[in-house]
Amino acid sequence: MRFDEARVQPERPTYVLFNKPKGVVCTNARHEQKKRVIDFLPEVRGRLFTVGRLDLDSEGLILLTNDGAFAQEMTHPRYGVPKVYSVQVRGRVEEAKLTKARSGVWLAEGPTAGMQVKVERLAKDRTYLKVTLREGKNREIRRVFAKLGYPVIELKRIRIGELSLHGLREAAWRFVQLDEVQRLREIARQETFES
Repeated sequence: MRFDEARVQPERPTYVLFNKPKGVVCTNARHEQKKRVIDFLPEVRGRLFTVGRLDLDSEGLILLTNDGAFAQEMTHPRYGVPKVYSVQVRGRVEEAKLTKARSGVWLAEGPTAGMQVKVERLAKDRTYLKVTLREGKNREIRRVFAKLGYPVIELKRIRIGELSLHGLREAAWRFVQLDEVQRLREIARQETFES
């Protein structure tokens, strides 16, 4: 590839999996006062951006890349790559409210597509859930459960497609292997084909 008679080398696609701690933001803004996800990756060359977001108070898996097409496949609702969260909410969630969360809840920008919700454990004043989203609106899990009367206490993304937190301690990262990238893309295409 050439630009103004100079040879230009395209940037090699890079894919990173990071275990985001609470209090870290998913922005590349230079003047951000809080610690950014990219601040944990000084040894990774090139410009990376997060694929989707986890809010300040959430933790867990986030992908970073310089591949815009891959980012689109991982985040666009049409593809529906499953993302699994371990969620703790205040109160003992009633079955009727779980049914509502599963079938979709109306938020300011319209209805949610619904989520898979499994009760992992009930305690005296809280409920531990496993939630799977295939499409995610901004802060969707927090907003849905707040609307249903059960504020989220803790939220951690534990899986993206087949990628999991396994072996990745908090604030640690690893490169995503090309076969893993290929598998994520297959899941995205499969979900599109089935919908």
